Amino acid sequence: MDEKARLAEKVLSSIEVPGFGVDVASNGLVTGLRILNDGRKVAVYVDFTGFQLSCLFCKFVNNTLWNTIIGEMRERLKEAGFEEFLIVDERFRNRFHLTPG
Repeated sequence: MDEKARLAEKVLSSIEVPGFGVDVASNGLVTGLRILNDGRKVAVYVDFTGFQLSCLFCKFVNNTLWNTIIGEMRERLKEAGFEEFLIVDERFRNRFHLTPG
């Protein structure tokens, strides 16, 4: 793993799911990442449904917190020096767009 990928992984591991005290990386919300364009661009793959569609935690995150979590990912990755971000829904391969707060 190169330096930029380790940096992105460290940043994502520092982002907690509000109210749950778990980070997005070790909890399985982040399923992968790719560093693009000489380390300036990062693609983060996320899966808010989890492996069990009946998972109440996953449904709660999906319906309530995704906008907050995605915004935090973008902010922290920008602070770490990444210039462009793609947050991609792993299951449907759609890019997430933030809704105005």
